[in-house]
Amino acid sequence: MPTPYEVLEVHPRASDVVIRAAYRCLAQKHHPDRSAGDPAASERLSLINRAYALLADPLRRARYDRSVGLAAFEQRSGRALAPAKPLSGSGAAAMRPFVFRKFA
Repeated sequence: MPTPYEVLEVHPRASDVVIRAAYRCLAQKHHPDRSAGDPAASERLSLINRAYALLADPLRRARYDRSVGLAAFEQRSGRALAPAKPLSGSGAAAMRPFVFRKFA
């Protein structure tokens, strides 16, 4: 079963703004009204909603990260997480915290 970070396609060190943007993007894409008749879209939206509910609440997210979240990511990726870097005051990274990925 994928982790909530994998469901929302974000890095475990992602900020609340990035998590919310990813949720909104995926919720719009997989909404049952947009893909009528596709039962997989409804299941996917349910999974997205559960992942966002966990990651949007700071206390639940911290508890998840302490128990399984970050360890599961490190095991799957095969590398340790680098500490979070603050956004610089100037540059494109500070202006655009979320980058949309192309879906296969």
